[in-house]
Amino acid sequence: MQLAREKVVAQADSILKIDNIEVRYHEVILVLKRVSISVPHQGIVALLGANGAGKSTTLKAISGLLKRENGTVTGGSIEFMGDRIDKLPAEEIARRGIIQIIEGRRVFEHLTVEENLLVGAHLRPTGLQDRLDMVFHYFPRLRDKRNVMGGLISGGEQQMCVIGRAMMAQPKLMLMDEPSMGLAPLLIKEIFQIIERLNREEGIPILLVEQNVKLALTVAPYAYIMENGRIVMDGPSERLKENPDIRDFYLGLPHEGGRKSFPDVKDYKRLKGCLT
Repeated sequence: MQLAREKVVAQADSILKIDNIEVRYHEVILVLKRVSISVPHQGIVALLGANGAGKSTTLKAISGLLKRENGTVTGGSIEFMGDRIDKLPAEEIARRGIIQIIEGRRVFEHLTVEENLLVGAHLRPTGLQDRLDMVFHYFPRLRDKRNVMGGLISGGEQQMCVIGRAMMAQPKLMLMDEPSMGLAPLLIKEIFQIIERLNREEGIPILLVEQNVKLALTVAPYAYIMENGRIVMDGPSERLKENPDIRDFYLGLPHEGGRKSFPDVKDYKRLKGCLT
């Protein structure tokens, strides 16, 4: 009962509500099955799971980028700030303030760092200097590299650049796909400290897809676990950290009784069975 009340409160205070969506590619291949997620105003929520679980597809369904890959939301609904958006084109969704940071640090290699940042402001062309100053405040390295070509800066600096480019768009909701991918541990720590500051100091809500489960559960107060296109578990991060299945299969901390094969975990089978 307590968990149910927590969910009701969370949904009432949500900037983003995904309600039982189904997604198909080429109108045939079902990849998301009755997925429901809520992101609160000024909150951070993590979406976790193995490769191929459907995490990136979920982000693309929200941002509208799914349509460019012959994907379609064929059931359920996605609401942002009270308005349904799952039938809108990606450009209109971005104009409303949902900005996705795609995995892989996609900078424009032949533009300077500053030019990369200014590309992010094309929907919000006023107050550019103030926003540049804000980005440089959070990422001092980018100020030093502002005239260097994007393809010549380090991987960590490229990740800072794509986050800064998203900030230039004045996002009302930021979707982050694997920000730690391919980065050294010290850089990952620095990037996630800045993500926390952006949320805390600028009030930007964030839906975070991340393979580093331990770090994600530290940064995000609430998380969803996705397997095979379904949400199989969700709850406050502190509670999930203590769940034996999460500790065993995602945190690498075997619980009492030793490590088991994934399909044999009773809690997982019970949860999965409830959703089939």
